[in-house]
Order: sequence, then C-alpha cells, then structure tokens
Amino acid sequence: MAIFSAIASAVGAVASFIGGLGAIGSFVLKTAVGIGLNLLAQSIAGKPKDPTFSINGSLQAGGDLPRSFILGRTATAGSLVWANTWGNVDDTPNAFLTQVIALADLPIASLDEVWVNGERCTLGADTGYGRNVNEYHDSLWVKFYDGTQTSADPFLVSTASNGQRQWESTRVGLGVAYAIVTAKVTKNLFSGIPSFKFVVSGTRLYDPSRDSSVGGSGPQRWSTPSTWGGDGDHLPAVQAYNLLRGLTFGNKWFYGLQGLAAARLPAANWIAQINKCRATIGGASGPEPTYRSAGEIQIEAPLASALEAILTTCQGRISEIGGVYSIYLGAPDLPTFSFTDGDILSTEEQSFTPFFGLADTINGISATYPSPADGWAAKTAPPLYRSDLEALHGNRRLMADVPLDFVPYAEQVQRLMLSALQEGQRARRHTLVLPPEFWPYAVPGAVLSWTSERNGYIAKLFRIDGVADRANLDVMIDITEVDPSDYDWDSGDFQEPVDGAVGPIRPQPQPIIDWFAEPSSIKDDAGLDRRPAILLTWDNTASRLVDVVGIEFQVRMAATLETVYGGRTDQPETGSLLISQGLLPDTLYGVRGRYLPGGDRPTLWSDWLPVRTPDIRIADVEVGLAALRDDVYKRLLQLAQESDEFRARLEQLALAASDAAGVIVDENSVSVRFRNATAGALTGISASIEEIDGAIEALATAYTAVSATVGDLAADGLWRMQAQAGSGGNVQASVVLQVRATTGHDWVTAGTLWEVGSVGGVPFSRVVIYADQFILTNGSGTALPFVYDGGGLRLAVANIGTVTAGTIRSPDGKFVITLSTGSIEWFD
Repeated sequence: MAIFSAIASAVGAVASFIGGLGAIGSFVLKTAVGIGLNLLAQSIAGKPKDPTFSINGSLQAGGDLPRSFILGRTATAGSLVWANTWGNVDDTPNAFLTQVIALADLPIASLDEVWVNGERCTLGADTGYGRNVNEYHDSLWVKFYDGTQTSADPFLVSTASNGQRQWESTRVGLGVAYAIVTAKVTKNLFSGIPSFKFVVSGTRLYDPSRDSSVGGSGPQRWSTPSTWGGDGDHLPAVQAYNLLRGLTFGNKWFYGLQGLAAARLPAANWIAQINKCRATIGGASGPEPTYRSAGEIQIEAPLASALEAILTTCQGRISEIGGVYSIYLGAPDLPTFSFTDGDILSTEEQSFTPFFGLADTINGISATYPSPADGWAAKTAPPLYRSDLEALHGNRRLMADVPLDFVPYAEQVQRLMLSALQEGQRARRHTLVLPPEFWPYAVPGAVLSWTSERNGYIAKLFRIDGVADRANLDVMIDITEVDPSDYDWDSGDFQEPVDGAVGPIRPQPQPIIDWFAEPSSIKDDAGLDRRPAILLTWDNTASRLVDVVGIEFQVRMAATLETVYGGRTDQPETGSLLISQGLLPDTLYGVRGRYLPGGDRPTLWSDWLPVRTPDIRIADVEVGLAALRDDVYKRLLQLAQESDEFRARLEQLALAASDAAGVIVDENSVSVRFRNATAGALTGISASIEEIDGAIEALATAYTAVSATVGDLAADGLWRMQAQAGSGGNVQASVVLQVRATTGHDWVTAGTLWEVGSVGGVPFSRVVIYADQFILTNGSGTALPFVYDGGGLRLAVANIGTVTAGTIRSPDGKFVITLSTGSIEWFD
C-alpha cells in the first residue's frame, strides 16, 4: 500500500517520553506510524486531502495565479498571458484573435497533442502564424515554445501586436513553456472563443538508473542537465527523487528540498525501485511499464502533498532515517532478514491486531482518474466488487473511493484498485521488540520473514511500518502482513472502459459517388481525333447532389505525382466533363474529384484513378503528313489495279502459248507455260487523240510488264511512262516503277512514282518511294547509310539548319522534350 512515512523523525521527537515503552509508549509508536498511513488507505477512510492535483481543464487568468510545473505526460489548459485582436479579412476588421498561453513555469520536453473545444486535433504545415490545425480549415494555428527559447517570437512582435497591445521584443519567456494560438473569424466554424487543452510531456528529469557513475547504466549526470530526460520522466520513483533533491532553473531553486546531498538518497535503493516502475507488465494492448505518473503541480502545494500524489500511483512509501530517504513501492521486495518466536524479547510488551474494525473494513473499491480518451476529463473506473467478502462482512457492501489524479492510464488504475483491495484484507499487525543484532535491518519499509509456531506462521512476510530504538540498542518494530500475490495481474482482468463521445459533432465528410475517369479525345469537324482528353463521370442523380453546387477535379502525372491540372464545373447535374488542357498523348495520369458543397461542410477527395491518354499527336507536321499519306495511298491503290490488269493480259498470252518448254512467240509479248508454272513479258506503246464533247485529249504511254508464277508463288514488275494533255488546261506526266511478290497471301510491294503537272491551274511535282526499308549509301562502305525502316528514319549524322518538331526523345525514352507543349521530362 502507498505509504509516506516520516517514522524515524516522528518517533525521535518523542523518544525521551517513551522510556520503557509501556502502554503509552506503544500508543505513541502507533500514533507515529499513523502519521505515515498508507495513502490509499487515507483515501479509503475519507480523509480530506488538500490540495488536489486534478487536470487543469479551463484556461486560468489573473495576476495571482500560482506558478506550476508538469511531470510526465498530462494535459493542461494553461494560463492566459496575453491576448489581442488584429488584422482584416476582406471587410472584417479585427478578424484574428491571438492568445499567449503559459503551459508550465519550467521547460518541458514536447507538445504532444492539441485539443480544441473538446476535440483532439492534428497539426499540419508550419506557417508564420504557427502550425495549421487541420480540422479548422486554415482558420486556427498553434505555435509552441518549450521554455528554452532565447528570443521573443517574431510573429507576436511584428504581426499580432498593434498600438493598443504590444508584445515587446524583450518578452522572451525563458524558462516558461508556452503556446501561441491564433484564430481567424470564419463562418459556421467558431461560435465563440475556442477552448484548448494541451497534452505535453513535462520537465526533463535526472534518472539515476541512467547514470553509470552512480551504479546505473547510461550517460546522464546530475551536474549536466543537458543529459537528462527519457522514459524516466514518466516514472514516479524518478519524479519523487527529483523533488527530494530539488528542482532548479538557471541555478536557482524552484521547488522541492534545497541542497539535499545525493548520499541522502541511497542510489542502490532508488535505482532498484525505479527499475520496478520501468519493468513491463502484460497489458490488454501489449507490454507497458508497471507504474507511470503524470500531473501538474502548483508550487504553493506542500512537498509532502506532491509526494503523496506521486507515490499513490505506484503504491509507494518513503522512509526517512537520520536524514536518509529510501523508497519502497509496488509488490513487497525480498525479505532482508528473518526471525522466529525465540528471537523476540519476551520481557518486552507485545501487541497484536488480528482484524480491522468495521469502520476500516472494505470489500469493494472505485477510483476516478483523468481519461485521455474522454478529453482528459475525470472518469470513474469500473468499480471492483468482491461478493465473497461482502458475505463475510454480513452482506454489507463497504466501498472505498480513491482519486488517482496522477494516473491517466486506465489499465494501471485497475491494477492499483485490485492490489489495493487485496492488500486491504491484510489486517494482521504486530508490535514487538527484537534484540540489538536486528537493529541494522529494522528499516521502515523493509520486508522481513517471520516463522512463528505460536501464530502459525511459516516464513510469513511482514512489512516494517514503524521503528523505535531503545537506549540499549534493542529495537521495537511495528509490522503488517504482506503477500506478493496481492499484486498479481492478468491482462484478462482488465475491463475496457466505455469512452464517451467528446468534442463537437461534425457532419461526416461526403464522398463523391461513382467517380470514374476514362481516356477520350477532342475531335475536329470531320470527326477525326485531334487531341488527347480524359472523360470524367460521376453519379448525377438528384438525391446525390443535394447541397452540391459543383465538382472539383485534379490531374497529376503518375510518374512524378506532380499535380499538372485542376479545375471545377458548376454543372454537377450533367454527370460528365471532358478535359484536355495540358494533357500529353500516351501518358499515364491520376485523376481525383470531390463535391463542392453549398455550405461549410467537409467533402472527401476520391482515390486517384489511373488513366492513360490515347496516343493522338497534335503537331501541325503530323496533320499534314496524315493528309499526304492518304493521297499517296490512293495512288498506290491505282498502281496495284494497273499491275493486276497487266498481269491478267500476260496470263491470257500464256494460255495461248503451247504447253511445251522453249516455245517462243515472237511478238511484242512472250509467254511460256509448263504444268503449274507460267512466265511472260509484255512491252507496248500506244498513242491516242480523242475529242469528247468538243474537248481534245492527247495521251501517250509506253510500258513494260513481266510476270512469273509457280503454283501460289508469284512475282511481277511494271514500268510505265505516260504523258497526258487536254484542252481544259490540265497537263500531267508520270513514271511508275513497281515490283511485287507473294507466296499465296498478301503481296509485298516496292516502287516509285514520279509525277509532274498542273491541274486546275495548280502546278505540282512529287516523287514517292514506297518500301518497307529504304537505304541510301555512297557505295564505298565508308559511311553509315541513310535508312528508312519500320516507319522511322535512322541516320548517323544530320547537318540541319532549322528543325521544326513535335517531340524529341532519347533512345532509352528517359529524356523527352515535347516542343508542341513546351515541356521537358526526365525519368529514372
């Protein structure tokens, strides 16, 4: 049980009156023990404890507020230091409210959470005003100083100040941890001045268990405060140690004892108990330290009261003997000595209390504690009842109510309740005298082992609650039974507390329904694709669009995650939107969207949907080439038709030939056929002049055609030269050379077309070469050839004066210059 006992000093003050320790002496000893009664028992007995150490949940203001400091991780509303309104938003004057709130009068480790109007909030990007509070839409900012700052905040000095209220550059606040909160007037967001709670990790403390120079393990040193801090800041034994040695700032005393030497706090004892706090215990959500504590202490609170609040968190007790302070906490330690009935001085008075009176008996316990999940408000833990004990106590329910203001840990609260209730049943208490050889071991707080045939004890454990020295070095002790099993804990014993809803009730963010993105295109008047585009669609039923006035969208590059385009439509009822601005062909993008509400309520972005734009090139040169390609293709179809006609004529000549090898018909054509093979050649010239409807047309043609077939295998060639003139003003001359081959399926064709002329008064000339591969070389093999192959042109060296291009791309595709859109891209 948690005990704070100044037993030795209390007994020493009345030692001269104890004398031989008769009935009065025994009473004095028990009275002295009562001075250090178990703190949990004090609460059970209903004894008032002043001051309290509950969470400061409301902002304090005024010039008479006591200074305070924070231990461990806890919450505070702080105290108002300065406030001012300033600035304009549109036509609204004094649109900003800035408050300076002191959190602690000693430097602290960190600001961990911010609660606004009872809601835990998250902090976003840092701005000149501070970090943005994400839940308040760029309307609330928090800036934090831990108390080690060396200059005044520039925002307070230059922005938040005005002629009426000035924050001078000399107001540094060294040693004071404080927050600056700035709120902006925003419709439907604030109904008044917002309230705050700040969750902080408190003052950095010296932990002897982390100091290798005193028997611990670690770099901390008492003389070097910069080495302090760590998990020990949250352990009650470390906190008590620092209060006893005294807290200072800037080499000036702040709180606690003054000038207490380290030798008066035995390192071995304190390190052992610190490690008991640090030892992990199985919890419902995983291992956690056995004992932690946290709270805010006002410097007007007596040191004894502050230590009581801390020691209650670990069922601890402190004993002071000759100015040396030792600590004992939690489950009983191993016994330091043992004795039997034969060791007790039978000539001295003995007393035995076998059970508690009804007024001191308990069989159930409840506790209150600050609950982080409930906005750090005081919460009642699930009560602990023992029906078996109630039956023993005449079917009475004898409850105790314990405030645990320094324990914001729900599972630790229930562990303390269980062990306190079980240890509260240990009523056996003895007062007896032992001979001088036991004097060195008779230390308040220590544990002993007693084997007593008279009482039926076999190595039974007792805790020493009081000690009185006799003049002849006999020692009188007051002991109470203990049992380590009282501190056993199973994580299955934990009862999950029911957390209430805290904070403002906000409407749930509305997601966009059936958001979809697919590749599309922008078409010209002829219905041809001219630009890549993306089609956005969403559910546009009326029930989905209540209080929705628009759709907002964003487009980002999938490769770089850079947002390249964003916009909105104010016609959500259409259900779709075609976008193309800045989109590149054959490129993977991500697209997301959300509703734009009519009121101030949140909406959610959709997930990023991947979509690849179609490969539609928009450079002018490509458009021109496409038109030229179509013209050339038409001419090639005409040439193929003419080749078919000459081939048909050669086949007719072959049918007329005799079926014998080497037979030659001497004419302008020759043809031979053998089984399924034919071969033929045709040369012809023609000239004609015709008058049609009064118009004279002159045409001259010379041609040569060859053909060879064996079964499905065929090859042919055509050379033709033609000149044509007409009275309508049209004139044209052309030369065609074409070769073809097939294996029974598609024809493979190569050739060239030369054309000049004038049609409709428009002169023209062109040379077309068509082939799967076109090669130019100097013939000597000394230079790399010029090659057109597979739809692309390849050459080693080009000397070009001016280049007009749409896209320039490196061979590996990792460097792309898109001249038509003015972009340069690099890829890893």
